[in-house]
Amino acid sequence: MDFLKKHSFKIAVLALCLGMGIYLLMTNVFKPETPMPILQEAPAFELTDLDGNKVTKESTNGKARLVYFYFANCPDVCPPTTFLLSQVQEGLEKEGILGTDAEMISITFDPERDTTEVIKAFAERNYAKLDQGWLFLRGDDPQGAIKLSQDFGASVIKDKEGTGFTHMNVITLVDKAGQIRKWIAASDEELTPESIVADMKRLAKE
Repeated sequence: MDFLKKHSFKIAVLALCLGMGIYLLMTNVFKPETPMPILQEAPAFELTDLDGNKVTKESTNGKARLVYFYFANCPDVCPPTTFLLSQVQEGLEKEGILGTDAEMISITFDPERDTTEVIKAFAERNYAKLDQGWLFLRGDDPQGAIKLSQDFGASVIKDKEGTGFTHMNVITLVDKAGQIRKWIAASDEELTPESIVADMKRLAKE
């Protein structure tokens, strides 16, 4: 009894700290994640995969999608970004959601030069595993390909010489319902494949 009287203040402080610790732990562990905002409706498209099959926005609905626009002759950002995405592919495979609840889509905005063979070589050179939840798509209309990339939020301008492009290096995340939920600056030095996998997992669970 004397002990309790003597140390009552310390015991009260300890109990208060313990209670606050439990409260903070519970609120952090069970606090629901804030949903990603809906930015805009993803544009419709009709393209072909490397086997000549038609792929549309509607045919990929029901999965969280990662969309990236590139061109195979890109001298700088496209190859390292595609390599980064190969690591994302591995991460999504480990999570067991690639091809079922999540899909990756790379679209060329240079279909005149990016033939099926060129795209396959580009993909393999940058460690993309084809036919494993990662579609490489192309169309036949060069201007339509540029417009589609712009509609997805990736600005593209063809050089005056007609041999290259100036473009935003952007990864677009689309939810199962076909709505754009996030734009990711692919050239951000702090960007990691793990963070992209985490975002895709969130969308796949919705």
